[in-house]
Amino acid sequence: MASTVIRSVGIDVGTTTTQVIFSRLELVNRASISQVPHYEFTKREIVYESPVIFTPIDFEGRIREEELLAFILDQYKAAGVTPDELESGAIIITGETSKARNARPAVMSLAESLGNFVVATAGPHLESIIAGHGSGASELSRTLIGRVLNIDIGGGTANYALFEAGETVSSACINIGGRLLETDQQGRVIRAHAPGKLICQTLFGSQCDPLTLTRHQLTQVTDLMADLLYQVVIGQPSDLANQLMMTDLMPASGVLNALTISGGVGTYVYQPATDDELFKFGDIGPLLARSIANHAGFNTQTLKQPKQTIRATVIGAGAHTLSLSGSTIWLKEVQLPIRNIPVIHTKVSGDPLDKDELLSAWQQAVTQHDLLAEKDLYALTLPNNLPVTYRAIQQCVEALVSFTARHTNSQPLIIIARQDLGKVLGMLLQPQLSGRTLAVIDEVITREGDYIDIGNPLFGGEIVPITVKSLAFPS
Repeated sequence: MASTVIRSVGIDVGTTTTQVIFSRLELVNRASISQVPHYEFTKREIVYESPVIFTPIDFEGRIREEELLAFILDQYKAAGVTPDELESGAIIITGETSKARNARPAVMSLAESLGNFVVATAGPHLESIIAGHGSGASELSRTLIGRVLNIDIGGGTANYALFEAGETVSSACINIGGRLLETDQQGRVIRAHAPGKLICQTLFGSQCDPLTLTRHQLTQVTDLMADLLYQVVIGQPSDLANQLMMTDLMPASGVLNALTISGGVGTYVYQPATDDELFKFGDIGPLLARSIANHAGFNTQTLKQPKQTIRATVIGAGAHTLSLSGSTIWLKEVQLPIRNIPVIHTKVSGDPLDKDELLSAWQQAVTQHDLLAEKDLYALTLPNNLPVTYRAIQQCVEALVSFTARHTNSQPLIIIARQDLGKVLGMLLQPQLSGRTLAVIDEVITREGDYIDIGNPLFGGEIVPITVKSLAFPS
């Protein structure tokens, strides 16, 4: 079987900590000589793990970019890797750090300087799924042939990802974490982030000053946090939980075969801190872990320790963000790689398909993304339920020809489809584009608000590496 190896980096810039890993990803063609090629990852090996450091962010809410970049480049040197040797990877900014004043320019700048195909990502749904994969929860659900919920609890947020038999079912995020109240080594609060203040004021009244809380009151705070976390699990959120949600609430998890908790807080659920260690990190993370371990609702669940806790997100970023296109893609003189392509979705049904409705929906969606159809680069998607028939594909071709005729653009025309139809669509469409370059990437699943990055072709151009991501920075 033909195989190739891709080297990847994962960088997690979180509320509390920052860390880096390097991975070796092996992929092979599983099909026989007479079959259409079918490529898949067969091995994801971690080859280097950095020390875990406190994220360099100042009290004014700005990431100290030079300090962060220096740490990351030091890890490249320690791993014996140069940026031009990397073919994949992601830098993900999470939790309260994603709210930093300079979060977006900082992470985009870092991504550009750290490798040929290192992508910048942010967004609570994506973070949830990445951490769920990195923790091992997805793999555990496949092994159990059942439902596994992972909650990745860091300094600023708790990210939920529900898996069933290896597939992602749903995800959500709530603004609860171990560093929403920062403390000294004796447990005196020295700084309170906005979600932490809201929780304290709900408990002790609107005039509560979190900096005056006693040790007993801090335990009351973390007990409430644990209860809020469990409310999301069972789909019964209080008004306070709804205020703290950073995404829509996911459906109630139902009967779970296992519940895993990762992240920095997760570490101390399974390895409880002593009384003397509760505030050693300058926050309430270990105390929150104790409250979770003592919570009656969590104790009714089948709690299992995941393979990874504090490193779940960074491993997910380094080894699980990259996916592969189908092997029947169409690429016509498109210069790769291309980064940060907004994906244009519509709600048009593909069965039956009304080509005029699809044309109108594309035009409206491009406008809603604040893009110029005649100038900007974007990717148009085909309806999810489009049947793979000649008639349906021909209707899509006609709609696309009309779209490009109305909106002349020097950028490549990029089409994304979850169906296996790239080569057929490309062969029918390309002759009608008057020389415009065309890429049809098939067997890729995206959703509203996603961006994609397309890497250099592999296996002689038969497939391309794809990163589906979010760039949803909270305000």
